[in-house]
Order: sequence, then structure tokens, then C-alpha cells
Amino acid sequence: MTTAPLAGSARALSRASRLQRAIHALRTEGDTRGRESLAIGLGLMIGCTPFWGVHFGLCWLVGMAFKLNRLKMYLAANVINPLIVPPLFYAEVQAGALVRRGHFLSLSWDMLSADRIWAFGADLVVGSVVIGVIVGAIGGIVTWAARRPASDPFFQLLVRRASDRYLDSGITAWEFARGKLSGDPVYAAALTAEFPAATGTLLDIGCGQGLTLALVAEAQDTAREGAWDTARPDPPQFTRLVGVELRPKIAGIAARALEHEAEIVSSDARDTGLPHADVVLLFDVLHMLPDQDQRSLLRAIRAALPPTGRLLVREADAAAGWRFRMVRLGNTLKALVTGRWRQRFVFRSQAQWRTLLHEEGFMPHVQPMGTGTPFANVLISAGVRDLPS
Repeated sequence: MTTAPLAGSARALSRASRLQRAIHALRTEGDTRGRESLAIGLGLMIGCTPFWGVHFGLCWLVGMAFKLNRLKMYLAANVINPLIVPPLFYAEVQAGALVRRGHFLSLSWDMLSADRIWAFGADLVVGSVVIGVIVGAIGGIVTWAARRPASDPFFQLLVRRASDRYLDSGITAWEFARGKLSGDPVYAAALTAEFPAATGTLLDIGCGQGLTLALVAEAQDTAREGAWDTARPDPPQFTRLVGVELRPKIAGIAARALEHEAEIVSSDARDTGLPHADVVLLFDVLHMLPDQDQRSLLRAIRAALPPTGRLLVREADAAAGWRFRMVRLGNTLKALVTGRWRQRFVFRSQAQWRTLLHEEGFMPHVQPMGTGTPFANVLISAGVRDLPS
């Protein structure tokens, strides 16, 4: 059996620095629902103890012993911060007194005298265990409830392998890929879309880091290995993967992640002759263009597609109220953070996107693509239609 599905991620891991590999290991160890809940619970319990200065060591040793995520455990321990310590300290002393002597203490400065300080300290230690168990149990239960079991474990495996390709481009690129592929429903939808029977070239315009291409590459590798989940439809088998990205730095990340498996072109799709393609992806791109550029790009895509070709467009529905406003806010903030503060957006309603595509030679079918998110996105699958001569 070959190791093709791991090829992309294994290359990235081998090239990553020692620090990047260490952070990757800390972020992914004990990454199950039960172990994460236990890590958070024990971390909170350790944070409640008065052994300040050794919490890091305790988290490290306990995490190693139980094979838990040490980073998450230590972060949970640090939830107990100086703002919480005074009331927590009081509760622990009283709990310890109740357990040891059967009644609460009437606190006074006299308790800190030399002959009583040891009893006071014992109350604090015993009480910290009692309060720690309670706080840890609550934290663990909340974590268990918040982290629902993966609805599609096999897809999450593909996501992990695809995102690992970005590790040698930096932790930020890896974290972005991991979060985006897991949380954005468009990627799972793209993987299960109905493509032409004889798929050849997949062209991703505005591919960014190449997340969709990386996911498709992992799916194809898995199928070739014979390890594909037979309960789900077969993945598409493209003979050529091409990505076009305007930003050179981001295109470089995509090229590094996909290496010999995809061609990444750093250019503006409006100025570049598009290659012949059987499927074209256009995710979150059209609204970045003026009306005429939207139409010009769609005409160029239609000319690049065969009669059996297909276009997949992900855009926001401008008629969707507050959920659309969340999309617009996110785009505005992103433009400000990336220094593109003059960026203008041309959003359309779902009906208007459908009309635009129909006018430019496509037969669009629209489906919601915001399930599980606060955003009003739609996925438009469009075949090529005959235009009147």
C-alpha cells in the first residue's frame, strides 16, 4: 500500500522548522472530544490549586501521563487569573475548613499568626482540591457539550491532511487552512458537487492559498490508494489542477502547498488568457469586481468551458437581511486589515446573481451555503447554455 494521501502533508511536515512541528504537535495532540474535555477539566482544576509558579510543569506532566493536549490544559489553567483569585481564594479556604472541621471559618488577621498559619494553609490546599474538582467538572462537561462529534469524520481526515500541507508556510497559514476547511461548508459542497463525467481540468480563479485544490488533491490521492470511504460518492478525478491568484505572496503559499500537483499562476484573471477547463471555481470573487468586470470575466469563463463544462460560484445574497450584513462587515474588515481600504464591493441578491449568470450564457442552479454559519452565502452551480446567434 502506498502513502499517497499523506504525500502533500508529509512533505510540508518534513520541511517545517522544529518550532513549527512542535506547535503543530501541541495543537493536534489529544484531539478527540473526550480527551479535549478531560484536558480542559484538569487544566481548570490545576489552575485552582495554590501552587502558583508550577502550574506549567503540572500541566505538562499530567498531559504527558494521560496523553492530553498540554497547550489547551495550560490555557485552561490560566483562565484562573488575578481578577478571580480573591473570591476563589476565599471559597477554597471556606471549603477546606468545612471539609476538615465541619464548619466555616470566621476570617480575621489573627488567622495569619504563626501558630495558625499551617491550619489556614491546609484549609486552602484541601479546599482548592474540592473547588478545583467542581470547576473542572463543569468546564469538562461544557467542553463536551460544546464540541459535538464530527458529523463526517472521513471529511475531517481529508481536512487535516489538506491543512497540514501549509505547515511549512507558517503556523498562521496552517491555522487558517485548518479553520477555513473545517468551518466553511463550501469546501465539503465542492467536493461532492456533480461534475462532468469525463473531468479533465479544474480551474480555481481567485484560489487564495489553494484550499479547494489541496482538498481535491487529497481526495484524489486517497481514492487512488484505495482508501476512499465507499459509503460516499467517488471524488472527482481531475487530470490537471490550475489556480489563479492575484496576490503573489498568497499564490506562493498555494504553490508551496501543492507543488507538483497543481499549477499556480500569480496574475489577474481579467488580464490573463484562461486555459481550457472542464470545471471552474469562482468562490468569493465576483463581488470584488465592478459590474462590467464581472460580466467580462464570466464571458471569458464561458469561452474556456466546453458544452458539458460547469461553473461553481459562491457569493453572498444581498437580500438576506442581517446575515448579509455580516458578510459585508467581514469583507470590509478584511479590506481594512489587508490595506485595501479603497476596495469597493458589488454584491447582488440571489435572484440578481441568477439573472447575471443567465445573461452571460449559463444555466444557474442556486442552493443555500450558509448552514451552520451567520453568513448569507449561496452556491451557484451553472452549466453552459446555448446563446442565440
